[in-house]
Amino acid sequence: MKTSIATTKSPVQELFFIISPPPHILSDVFVLKDDVHYLIGHEFSDRYSTAHISLFKYQDEHVNDIIRHVEVKVANIKPFNIFIKDLSVFYHGSERTIVLDIVNKYPVRDIFEKLIKEDANYTPHITVAKKLSAEDFLKAWPYLKDLPYSQHFLCDRITVLARAENRWIHYRDILLGE
Repeated sequence: MKTSIATTKSPVQELFFIISPPPHILSDVFVLKDDVHYLIGHEFSDRYSTAHISLFKYQDEHVNDIIRHVEVKVANIKPFNIFIKDLSVFYHGSERTIVLDIVNKYPVRDIFEKLIKEDANYTPHITVAKKLSAEDFLKAWPYLKDLPYSQHFLCDRITVLARAENRWIHYRDILLGE
């Protein structure tokens, strides 16, 4: 008996849609995380998370539907370069997040808005150290704030990660239109 894929529940029920930088930028972010660890003297919450630009998370049993939705929405978006320049800070009450700043936010924001909705608060970035206490932030930021950083990479796909045993694993890539 054949079963339609549309009516079959997927064992995967949580997905994370991201833009994944190439290995040289992943390596740079890992080194920056090492620097923060050294400067504050202890590990921090996202110390070992892989560098990425978050788009959105999806949690439901019908993951094939959201993947088809994303495929349709990005089919007409041409690959583009993402430019990264220097470090910046996000403020969350008393906590601070150190990030690599995306210079050309609009193409990434355009993908986000085509997939989800308009959101003036969505700011594409690559997290270096998330939600540091004020004390930890003040240990690290004076050494990092003037660090020159400039890279770019071609964004030609959306990477989809699946939640498995409390970690994210690669599920598939969805190519942007040609």
